[in-house]
Amino acid sequence: MFRHAADRGTLIQFVDIGSGYPGQRQPNVTTILTPRQPPTRLCCVLDYECPAASAVLEEVSRYRFMNNTYSWLLLPRDLSRSSPLTVQRMLWNVSGIQLNSDLITIEWRNQESREINLFDIHSKGRHLCKDIYRTLYGWWRPGQAIEPIAGYSSYRVRQDFNFLQLRGVTVIDRRNVTYDRVDRLLSEPGLTEGITAFVKYHYALLVVLRDFHNFTIKFRPTRGWAGRLRRSGYRLGLLGVVQRHETDVAATGIIMRLSRQPELDSIHYSWAFETGFVYKITPDIGSQSEGNGFVAPFSLSVWLTFVMSLGLAMLVLKYLPRASAHLGLGPPPPPETYLLDVVSCVAQQGVAQVSRFVSSRVAILVLLVGNLVLYNYYTSTVISGLLSVQMIGPETIPQVIDSSLKVSLTDTGYHRIMLREQTLPYSTELYERKARPARSPATELPLFTDVDHAVPFLRRGGHALHCELTEVYPALANQFTANEICELRTVEGLFGYDIRVMAFVLPKHSMYSELFKTTLMRAQETGIVKRIYRIHKTTKPICQGSATVYSVELSEVSLAFIILGVGIALSGLIYLAEKRDSIRAESIEGRRSLLVMKMTSWCDYHPSSPPPSPLHA
Repeated sequence: MFRHAADRGTLIQFVDIGSGYPGQRQPNVTTILTPRQPPTRLCCVLDYECPAASAVLEEVSRYRFMNNTYSWLLLPRDLSRSSPLTVQRMLWNVSGIQLNSDLITIEWRNQESREINLFDIHSKGRHLCKDIYRTLYGWWRPGQAIEPIAGYSSYRVRQDFNFLQLRGVTVIDRRNVTYDRVDRLLSEPGLTEGITAFVKYHYALLVVLRDFHNFTIKFRPTRGWAGRLRRSGYRLGLLGVVQRHETDVAATGIIMRLSRQPELDSIHYSWAFETGFVYKITPDIGSQSEGNGFVAPFSLSVWLTFVMSLGLAMLVLKYLPRASAHLGLGPPPPPETYLLDVVSCVAQQGVAQVSRFVSSRVAILVLLVGNLVLYNYYTSTVISGLLSVQMIGPETIPQVIDSSLKVSLTDTGYHRIMLREQTLPYSTELYERKARPARSPATELPLFTDVDHAVPFLRRGGHALHCELTEVYPALANQFTANEICELRTVEGLFGYDIRVMAFVLPKHSMYSELFKTTLMRAQETGIVKRIYRIHKTTKPICQGSATVYSVELSEVSLAFIILGVGIALSGLIYLAEKRDSIRAESIEGRRSLLVMKMTSWCDYHPSSPPPSPLHA
């Protein structure tokens, strides 16, 4: 066997293990079994009749070298004199045999024909004090190749756990939750207090594994996902339980950062972790357009062309009657009427007096028709905008912080840790401006709340809820009307920068990793995972309401009121100027009348004398 392996280029190393193993001068197992050029697959052949064989296997078990990365072949020095009970007694004392172990032992099948049986050895969990199983893998005859059993699959042989009870851990942020209530709480439809949507989703995937592999789970609930004691660094929460190998499976999703890869094994990725702010748009926090709504229907070029055409119309209406008067067609109209005619045509009010000049009437008619077309375009654009254009609200996290919205968060562990540590972008600004100010319990949402309590406040408006969006969508669909659903707005949440897809994790180097990974891969290929995902991952309700008419805000028509105010102020100034001129004219006229009266009186009393000079008077 070794000669054939050497002929195929396989590197072979013989290690002599003495009876005093482990000792100072004995070989180091970690040095021998650590591959120098990964990825490398190692095959270890051990003489189990060696006195130190049991000690070697225990050392191998301590360092977890009996996984699928290493292939083990246990051989006796002389099979003819060896008893099958010898290897069975030795294996029973080995604690490192796992479900994913690649371990082969041999026995005589027919000693006369020199045929040997090969047995595949595995255990469902030695750490759970479970038995060791052996399955006939194939047979071998000297000088021939190994003949495996037709259709042999280690996956099928090891997939039935035969009601084995595994240790499980999950996150339920509630007090006084015992292990016997975990299954009932996680299997409840809809939202449950203290349980997030992705925890229920990964529990549903774990149920698929449980039913397929025929095992049970005894859960250990924890209040949070991660944490450390400051002085000792002791890991808390679910990650601490998984890191210490105090569990076999975890019914939750984890954001698989680089710092967690040395501690966890990820076997499946499917849940998209999407958080965000959800709020209802109202006129006080949104606007229909970014510019002024009064001038928005027309572009700048249209307004410039319109002003130029009005100026041209004024020139035509001013000088055309004068040209007609020079031709002897009659006296021209007063010079002030052309300005009023242009304003009347723009306002679609007609003209006060119809000109007797045909040329002026044609010009006014053309001006009326042109302004009628522009007026229809303008009004139709305004109406269609009010009926179809969605109101613009806060679209980014800084805009949400700057707005008048009262921000609340779902009462989950990762939200409390986020505000306490303030390591995420914008978390400090959110805490200072939205979380710290006092709130009225009667009229405002508390900082930490649940979805059922928050939805009526969201419907009222003026409040925003930061949550995992799939948790709030069912409640919004049930309580909001069709038109109110169209008024919902979402903004990307504070966790948007992080990894979006959550991982289904097991302890590092878990013996169940490859088996469960294969099962979930097949469940995904058959559509089971997709169906579970659609059940737990609710999408945003579709807007099916009619067109919503939003009230026009003062900022959108401010230009019209500015023009009106300027016109009123200008008319007032003109009135004051006219009043001043009128008073001055009356004063001068009064002085003249008084002077005339004085001169008349002088002439009456002194008929022979000349009248005095006006200067003396």
